[in-house]
Amino acid sequence: MGIPRALPTSWGVHVDIRLLGEIEVRSAGRPLDLGTPQQQLVLAALIVDARRPVAIETLVDRVWGHDPPANPRPVLYAHLSRIRRLLRPSTAPDGATPARIERRHAGYVLDLDPELVDLHRFRRLVEPRDDRQRDDRARAAALAEALRLWRGEPLAGLSGGWAAQVRASWHQRRLDAAVRWAQAELRCGRPAAVVSAVPDLAAEYPLAEPLEHVLIQALHATGRGAEALHRYGLVRRRLAEELGADPGKELRTLYRTVLIGDPTPLPRRTETSPRGDAGLVATAEAPTPTIPRRALLAVLAAATVSALALRRTGCDRNAIVAPSPSSVERARQLFASAEEFDQQDRTPDARATVLDAARLWGELIALDPDRNAPPLAPAALQALTRAGVDFTVPRPTLLDWLADPTRTPYPAISQVILLRGWRFAAPVSLDAVVRAYEHTPGTTSPRAVTEVHTDTLKAAVLDHARTRHGTQVTDFGQLLRA
Repeated sequence: MGIPRALPTSWGVHVDIRLLGEIEVRSAGRPLDLGTPQQQLVLAALIVDARRPVAIETLVDRVWGHDPPANPRPVLYAHLSRIRRLLRPSTAPDGATPARIERRHAGYVLDLDPELVDLHRFRRLVEPRDDRQRDDRARAAALAEALRLWRGEPLAGLSGGWAAQVRASWHQRRLDAAVRWAQAELRCGRPAAVVSAVPDLAAEYPLAEPLEHVLIQALHATGRGAEALHRYGLVRRRLAEELGADPGKELRTLYRTVLIGDPTPLPRRTETSPRGDAGLVATAEAPTPTIPRRALLAVLAAATVSALALRRTGCDRNAIVAPSPSSVERARQLFASAEEFDQQDRTPDARATVLDAARLWGELIALDPDRNAPPLAPAALQALTRAGVDFTVPRPTLLDWLADPTRTPYPAISQVILLRGWRFAAPVSLDAVVRAYEHTPGTTSPRAVTEVHTDTLKAAVLDHARTRHGTQVTDFGQLLRA
């Protein structure tokens, strides 16, 4: 976000100290030679606690950790002496010293105006004492100014456990500030700013769910619902691959909100503690979307209960939910995006987008089959065709079957094929597979994804492959494209 303009000092001479990146001290615009990395660690250990005493034992621990020299104090004193000489030329015309090291009873103190240090300016901007009196525009401006101070890894190039802890702590604060900035921008009605700035940050912090949460909110708020759903799919896969975990509750709730086309609620304001140490997760929490409970149950129906089971409860489907008209168009967009990815040979993106499209298709069917199934049948059939599925009955007939989920098993079985990500190396006829599935002893004709037995479906595909192509394949995986 760029480096801000230098701030004037209270001594009349400009001294600029930077820790958010490589440690750097500039006096009157000229960089000073800070000496060896070990000497830089001593200086950084004092700057972080500017105007507060740092005990000798603490300095030794910050510089050498668990492996100090046999007699560290003389080495430390030598570093401190050189740092004093380094700072001495930086004096104002009246002879005052902008920065000096003093020995006190409790330890060494770097007498330095914190405003000269980017790290302390960052802290002041993100943890203002009067934050409760600020409106969102002022809050967003202050947080943006803080984020612009960031030049890279704090204390970059300095080794040791203490430097690593400082880096981790300030990365956390940066994430916290970025999420709070994005939330303030959303409350101000400026989602485009979030869409523009957050992707670069999200690339640096690929497992930060709160950052993805505000980005998906912003995409949805700018009418880019298909991209929001695709983004969620990427996050879900990344968390599964890296952590073996699913997205958290807030992100899953937001995903369902985007799926059904509801407007996302504005993020609520969160207050930092007097110490300013509110955790990232707590700060980034968004409120649970205000979807009526019955509507939320209906949205989950495709994954948890069948449409048939819903009817048996005696619930009036129209009373459960009235889906947004844009939801069907959103599903069409997802299917179309998947086709474009296929044409660009972006197979992983195509599969992920088909997965999101198939989920939305199923949930729309569960909400209102009569209204939502017919307009989505052509897009679903096109997706099946790209997956290597064909048919022997006339296309209008197949479209009719796909458009009637309450009377035919075609939508449920088709959803499973797409949700499983199956792509067949040789053509597989959908109507033949459905027929083989329904004639399997002990099975019933499914009307929802949860009623489809995957092993039975695989066996039906294998049986069809042997009948149609005369193969002796016994392993289902051999039928699939790599």
